[in-house]
Amino acid sequence: MIACSENLPNDNGDNGEGSTAKAQYVVMSGSGESNGAYLQLTPDAKTGILDPANPEGRIFFSGNNPDFINYNNEILIGMNYPSQGGSSSDYITMAWKLQDGKLVQHGNGVALDGDVKARGIFQNYLIGMSDQTGNGHYERVKYINVETFDAAAVDGIIDCDDLSKEPASLMDGETWGVGDIAGYGDYVLLSYATKHLDPDPTSRAKASYSTDLANNLYIGVYKFDPNDSEKEYLKYQNTIIRKSEDYPGKEAGQIKGNLRSRTETGIEVVGNEIYLFCQSTIKNYGKSEPEVPSAVLRISGNNIQNGKPISIDDDYYVNLTETTGHYMWKCFYIGDNKFCLQLYTEPGTAGVSEGSHKKFGIFDVKTKSYTEVTGLPEPTLINDIALAYAADTDNHTITFEVETTDGSLPALYTISTDGKAVKGTEVNAESIQGVSFLKQK
Repeated sequence: MIACSENLPNDNGDNGEGSTAKAQYVVMSGSGESNGAYLQLTPDAKTGILDPANPEGRIFFSGNNPDFINYNNEILIGMNYPSQGGSSSDYITMAWKLQDGKLVQHGNGVALDGDVKARGIFQNYLIGMSDQTGNGHYERVKYINVETFDAAAVDGIIDCDDLSKEPASLMDGETWGVGDIAGYGDYVLLSYATKHLDPDPTSRAKASYSTDLANNLYIGVYKFDPNDSEKEYLKYQNTIIRKSEDYPGKEAGQIKGNLRSRTETGIEVVGNEIYLFCQSTIKNYGKSEPEVPSAVLRISGNNIQNGKPISIDDDYYVNLTETTGHYMWKCFYIGDNKFCLQLYTEPGTAGVSEGSHKKFGIFDVKTKSYTEVTGLPEPTLINDIALAYAADTDNHTITFEVETTDGSLPALYTISTDGKAVKGTEVNAESIQGVSFLKQK
């Protein structure tokens, strides 16, 4: 199970099928029948052509909506769930790792029993959450021990319905969902995305996404107990609140994730510091433009007590919209205190759809310096940028799969911290699913 191409060099001097490289890129391509994805390996994302139609050395991952997440560049997880109904037994989440330069299954296939909207890594767990209705409004909590990958717990609940209790009691009569999940030490951090509470208890979670609190940032702090007998896997500790009205000229809104289901971004841990990338995007606000810019905040020093985050630093603020000339969609850590930012290039339709996001830049959270990325196709020529990406934090690069409208093959583009993007491996695929990066441990 290796790369199809016969002319792809690796770090051991082997080619194609003979590759035993302990670091490899995994390229995911659509099957062409909307029933899964093909996974192929290449030790070098800079050269060659991959052909998913060639059955030699490819793995097929079954699923009508394949979705991938990387765990520490050690394990690739292919998430699969019936987001539009169907039996959970037909939607199996899988994991793979490298062994002797080949992609092999890790653990068992597990059933997630329904959708996952927000997800993140905490220690050796993948935690996922989604808004649910039925007996009121609640967040459904799921988790998988990634190191064993032998089962999925899917029955955790956080009640969102009681406005007399925190965190909802802190939100001026609105309720909340989760935009991003991240781990810091012994704590799980959730970014709250506020929304109006619909009076109908059977549709509270999804009936209204508008909010009057878009200019406020809310971060929930939790302890994680995977063995809790009451299924309260995430135990509430406190909420960190920052209101833009208290910081004129230094406004920052909510971390809502990237507003495209089942992806994560926003709460970013670098060493002992926590950086908060606030998107301030306009979808679902019913407004023509955000009232606040995209911005970066920080939690550090005395604002972390006994390992527990308690408040946001007053002496750190970056107006990303002013710095980059755009609003931010997503951020990706690539090591050395640097993030690759994916930026909006066209506005969306308020309350309907988000805009396109086809420009990139490199931002250093320490120096606050910014470099625009060059070498990518012009935004008007880009048809799609696949969600799955390959971040190599040792070499400070990130690789995306890009499809253009000019008839050329989709290709991998690798961006380095100097802001230069280099076109690499082409993929002869009908549809792109992205790329990931694995190292054999």
